[in-house]
Amino acid sequence: MLWLHRGLSLAAVMGLIVGTRAVWTSHVLTRPWLAFVLTGAYLAMLGAAIGALTLSRHRALARLDVAVLGVAVVVKAVTAWDGISGAKKLIVDEGMLMDAATRGLAAGRNPYTSAWPEIDPALPTQLLDGRTVFDFGYPPLGVELGAVVQRLFPALTGIVLVAWLAVLATALLIFFVAPVALRPIATLGVLGLGTLTTYADNAYPSVIALPFLCVALWAWPSIGRGGRLGWTGLGRAAALGAACAIHQLGWFLALFLVTGLAMLRLRDSSLGATVLLLLRYGTTALAVFVLSSLPFLVTSPHAWLTGVFEPLQQHAVPHGQGLAGITHYLVGGSGALGLYGRATIALLVALLIVFALHLRTLGPAIAVLPWTIFMVSTRSQDGYWLLTMPLWLVALVTTSRADFAEAYRIPLPALLRSRAATAALFLPALACLVVAVVTPQPLTFRVATPVVAGKPISEVTVEVTNRSGDPVSPHFTVATGVTIANFWTVRQGPGTLPAGATATYVLLPPAKTFRLSPAQPATLRAVSDAPQTLSSIRLTG
Repeated sequence: MLWLHRGLSLAAVMGLIVGTRAVWTSHVLTRPWLAFVLTGAYLAMLGAAIGALTLSRHRALARLDVAVLGVAVVVKAVTAWDGISGAKKLIVDEGMLMDAATRGLAAGRNPYTSAWPEIDPALPTQLLDGRTVFDFGYPPLGVELGAVVQRLFPALTGIVLVAWLAVLATALLIFFVAPVALRPIATLGVLGLGTLTTYADNAYPSVIALPFLCVALWAWPSIGRGGRLGWTGLGRAAALGAACAIHQLGWFLALFLVTGLAMLRLRDSSLGATVLLLLRYGTTALAVFVLSSLPFLVTSPHAWLTGVFEPLQQHAVPHGQGLAGITHYLVGGSGALGLYGRATIALLVALLIVFALHLRTLGPAIAVLPWTIFMVSTRSQDGYWLLTMPLWLVALVTTSRADFAEAYRIPLPALLRSRAATAALFLPALACLVVAVVTPQPLTFRVATPVVAGKPISEVTVEVTNRSGDPVSPHFTVATGVTIANFWTVRQGPGTLPAGATATYVLLPPAKTFRLSPAQPATLRAVSDAPQTLSSIRLTG
């Protein structure tokens, strides 16, 4: 296996070298000392590549891997400097909201009773009812950590520093819990590819949750073995609670962890003992979650509750790389967008049941299964999968099929354990998905205003017909990219278009005039809430 260890060590070095030039170039004229730190890192990486190709013992390669990890930390620290110092501005709404909430909390303001409409309206999430999200919609622990750092280092961007520390902690954790020969995948997967570091630069809250999720998932089949949680079990439960107190993604992993632990512990404990064990585990996680939220839960319970559950309850416009793209990009519309949400819930329930029934086979896949539900949600950005990839590595290096060989099997007739019965569990999700796709868009359009690339447009007149059986309250935009942003103002036209009715709408762009470049395809889109719908017509391209 020496050749495999060599190959992984070499791949880690290659991952670090790729993309470093851009960082070097950004510093060499303004901060040449940082650029020459990277020059030293290049020299170290070239030496490491020579070592990976020539060393002939695992112990020597292991020392080399530690050195490469150290170089990676130095390279990423240089990469992080612009974002941490504030020289590089945040460019996504998640980071902008996290930064604003962090600075507000550091100054004594409640993030759940604040809003930041000054954020570029093209960036934040748009909702089907025509509103734009400018408030804080995450659990509070991430901004609480950021606020502490902001108070200690007011000249820095505290939340970006916290996100970078979380990424580095994730890499170190995975590196040192992995078998020696697999350690380079931590350097490559977390730091070398550059994806997670880009998210850290933009202070994504899920990045801050990563090290806590890794601890919660680390060797998780051993939790409660022998009927006792012990300090390690309590620590992992607390880490899960901390992750859930930073970002909602942790909530989905928690469901699978509790389900898997129930099946594992029922094999060697009674039902009552297993329930008590899981109660201690869940209570510990919940206590951490509640303690982090206690100041807001006491002072503004409704605002806290609304903010924490906002991403799960808001009806956001379709966006992302999931199957909802069939409606958004291929078909162009649907009169039943709400069924994507129901498909998500149905898929989650099906996956939990299948996970419990087939834990002996699916146990190692716990790091991937929770996030597959976003494939059928209306908001299905690949970030949900990219940001959880370090958990894949944790599952790979700390669990194996052998850990699940003795999992409890629920006594069911052979028919209910068949592949057909398992497939049937997914039929409700599939049915919701199919109906969402095939339901036609409720609105049809006849655009009266010529839309020509390069020519300014001050308004668009369009005749809209509601061909559905329900009244529709449309909100319009002319989309030139992959998402819906900047709703247009309705100067003329009814707020609600009755079933079967036709009306003329005059739409005004967010700015005084609107101009398309020749390379931009433009699509007029209209969304509505209650019912949740999307209707579209191509204007150019």
